[in-house]
Amino acid sequence: HLGVDKVRLTGGEPLLRRDLEVLVAMIARVPGIRELAMTTNGVLLADKAAELRRAGLQRITVSLDTLDAATFRLLTRRDNLAAVLGGIDAARAHFADVKLDTVAIAGVNDRELPDLLAFARDHGAEIRFIEYMDVGGATQWRPDAVVSRARILELLAERFGPATPMPRDSAPAERFRLADDTTFGVIASVTTPFCATCDRARLTADGQWFRCLYATAGTDLRAWLR
Repeated sequence: HLGVDKVRLTGGEPLLRRDLEVLVAMIARVPGIRELAMTTNGVLLADKAAELRRAGLQRITVSLDTLDAATFRLLTRRDNLAAVLGGIDAARAHFADVKLDTVAIAGVNDRELPDLLAFARDHGAEIRFIEYMDVGGATQWRPDAVVSRARILELLAERFGPATPMPRDSAPAERFRLADDTTFGVIASVTTPFCATCDRARLTADGQWFRCLYATAGTDLRAWLR
């Protein structure tokens, strides 16, 4: 496995892939893989969680940017919030480690961040707040929409009090602990880049290997394998 011991299935939306559980089982059997996780929007998760767990998936992360139906519709152009919440419940029923990812966007969901943290705490999940970033040259990205790490911590402290930083490893998220032992993370890729400690790479569905999320070109592994 050439030093890779953690695999995360992302997207696009991985649950749209036919026979995803077969792929999960194949990866789970690779010698040396000690952590197999997936990030999903959660819309189709309620019907898939048990099957994925049986196939060998160990951890699951659900993207949840809002608890408000109107804001959800604004962000996704769909009325699927209830399905996502059902998917989170299903994940909790089958996985010991459930995380939530929230992209913080100024003027859209920034005032919801304390509510989202409370939701995660009450549902036994750890939430990670992600600075809104320009991935792949997004045409709609605006610097003034970024909610900085400092502002995220400030908004949370207004309700929960100050948070204590926890020891940092190579993971993108900087983790914090509240006075009641609730933990959460902040991924500050815009205001506090973590490139120096990053150990992640991305392999696309068509075999392109990217060593940076911001890379514009990758290495064609599919051609080499063929």
